[in-house]
Amino acid sequence: MPSHKRRKLNGAVAPSQLSAFAARKALAGISPKAPIAQKGETDREDGPAESKPESLGLKYSEFSAGNHISSLAITSEESATNQAFIDLDETTQMSSVESRAESLEMPVERPSINLSSFKPSHDTIREVGDGLISIRLAPGERLVVLGQFEVSVQKGQITLMGSILKPSKHSYRVFASSSHSLPVMRCLATDSESAELRLHPCEVSLGQLKALSPLFGKLWNDNCGPLGLQHAKLLPNSEPRGFQILFSSNDGPPKTFLQPLISPPEWNEIVARCSTSSGLVPRTFMVCGPKSSGKSTFAKFLVNRLLSTRKDASPKNSTKVVGVALLDLDPGQPEFSPPGQLSLVHVSELNFGPPFTHPVPDPKSKVIRSHSIATTSPSLDPSLYMACVSDLFAHYRNMLSTEPDCPLVINTPGWVFGTGLEILVELIIQLRPSELIYMSQDGPEEVVNTLREAVKSNSVLTLPSQVSEYTTRTAAHLRTMQSMSYFHLDSTKKAGLAWDGLPLTSRPPWEIKYSGDSPGLLGVICYGEQPPADLLADTINGSLVAVVVIDDIAAIPGWISKTSDTDYVTQSLDVDIKTNDSEIRAFDQVSSQSRRLDNPLILLTPTEGIPYFNPENAITLDPRYSHSIGLALVRGIDVARGRLQVLTPIPSNLIDDINQAGKSILLISGKLDTPGWAYIEELTQKTTLDKAARKQSGSAGIDDEGFSESEASEGIDEAEDRSLGDGFQNAPWVDRLEGSQGRGIGARVWRVRRDLGRTGDGGD
Repeated sequence: MPSHKRRKLNGAVAPSQLSAFAARKALAGISPKAPIAQKGETDREDGPAESKPESLGLKYSEFSAGNHISSLAITSEESATNQAFIDLDETTQMSSVESRAESLEMPVERPSINLSSFKPSHDTIREVGDGLISIRLAPGERLVVLGQFEVSVQKGQITLMGSILKPSKHSYRVFASSSHSLPVMRCLATDSESAELRLHPCEVSLGQLKALSPLFGKLWNDNCGPLGLQHAKLLPNSEPRGFQILFSSNDGPPKTFLQPLISPPEWNEIVARCSTSSGLVPRTFMVCGPKSSGKSTFAKFLVNRLLSTRKDASPKNSTKVVGVALLDLDPGQPEFSPPGQLSLVHVSELNFGPPFTHPVPDPKSKVIRSHSIATTSPSLDPSLYMACVSDLFAHYRNMLSTEPDCPLVINTPGWVFGTGLEILVELIIQLRPSELIYMSQDGPEEVVNTLREAVKSNSVLTLPSQVSEYTTRTAAHLRTMQSMSYFHLDSTKKAGLAWDGLPLTSRPPWEIKYSGDSPGLLGVICYGEQPPADLLADTINGSLVAVVVIDDIAAIPGWISKTSDTDYVTQSLDVDIKTNDSEIRAFDQVSSQSRRLDNPLILLTPTEGIPYFNPENAITLDPRYSHSIGLALVRGIDVARGRLQVLTPIPSNLIDDINQAGKSILLISGKLDTPGWAYIEELTQKTTLDKAARKQSGSAGIDDEGFSESEASEGIDEAEDRSLGDGFQNAPWVDRLEGSQGRGIGARVWRVRRDLGRTGDGGD
């Protein structure tokens, strides 16, 4: 009987077989194990308001335990990827093929990475009072700092994430998080003098969120001094300041893999070239490419360089706000908005942080206009996506009347095949960018050729992709962090972005009156799947919805009131709902290009009486006459009083402005991620506090709080489920599952072997 057990035989080792990927590389003359040269700079260079508007049907209510969202089981969905990253003096990086371990089950010993070349001494670093640290960088030296801090330049100049910082009284806030590659401050080797900069402690309440989710744990290394233990004697008062200078990756928190943010020399060349002025006509730059190729990073570098260059060129005594327009068309990973939105932002402040550190722009910047497509991909409705893009670009053209030389940077999704490629071509045809930058030198060739044909007169600049970085957070995790950061914004703070570290369950919700006289809600509309009216309440309860303002009733297809036989004009939003037959005074739009809509245009759900746009029509709003102001979490439905209870960080003064303008609001439900993080915040906080209490009392077996690589290997969802421990007692909205309870076969995380080309285990 043949045996299926593998045995190790002594003998000559057979030559290893190449995988299909390695074979293609060999035919192309490129070895998959060849080191990748990186010989450039590393910038390379690298509580609620007291008064709330009531005329719109919105007011605060006390927390009611009787309106909990229906329970939802916590299950593991995905695991984070593990990939080693090696940096040799920032000039050579080994390929991921060489850095792979023999097995995912074997522990991976990650080599130390050189981070800062700055040499600390009594002459180069000193304290100047109030927690400030003065540092002198010699030409060619680089400085990598982990944590939250502010930086100002006193002498010379430094480069930081594409920008050039010169002596100024202004300090810039930096968020250097271990969840992303760390920004590099550098004094260029070509500079004739040293650069003197100051690091300021920065008290930011974002760190409070680590008690609500392990995703925010171990990001900053808050409890360490600014120089760590190795050089602590150079600073007599080496108390924790919220940041730490790192000389190697071993200086960071334990079980955390750190790496610098590296900008290839090709990136630096294009950024420098794009930042030079080319006459009176404003330039537009479109950044596109495959997923995880560095589009958002390069766009951030480009915006920073354009902004710093324009500010240097502006008159010193000018009061005009200098900025750069950013058209963010990536709904999955937006820079200045929660997931699911497209936005046009006038950026007037340099950006030195991951998106979750600014889910809305800094007060000095401004959102010109935004639209919600209620999903994280344009695939749900490409026509709606393109309509939103057209409206945002039209508003940019209007903005040029007040700032005629404002450049535009366009960031696009990482969907470059099939319909995604068709969308890119349509974007090029409509927006006509001055420069098209494709973030991959490996093609695919058919994609690049198609883009070149669409551009026609202009060329397509191809840049190397960003080196794949090791990360403990997947794209879904980063969206969760972005959403959490957004919903925990403290809108009462006006000086800058601030966060509230209390669970959402402790906040009194807004109440939106949806029935009776003077309702505050025009209705609920669903994008994508159209649930029947009797299931609408279950669909939106406990979910995220977009809050949309109707600028003109023409935004709603079919809602045009008839005034005469030949004249059709927009009328006021006098909604006349008859509860007997659920009719509404609305008429089909008379147009040869429009389709006739089923009546009534709005239904009332049979049990709750929520106004619901007829699902048979499957309409979407016209973005020319509507815009999004943010997201809301439907916390509960008070059927007896006809009110929706929602949680949202939208400022109350914005609601006041909408109310005074006589505009209406509706909610859009789509395919945004389920906010499971919101359901267990209070439970996670209780568990964190219990752990801290047991640790302080000396109980054994208590691990560090936060997110570790061991949790990354098993998935954050499983780590959260495990961390709930014994604190789980009648928690609302969720059910606890023991072991495989409630999970079908194959519901656990499946791990795919990375090296599929190895002989034996599933090779080609």
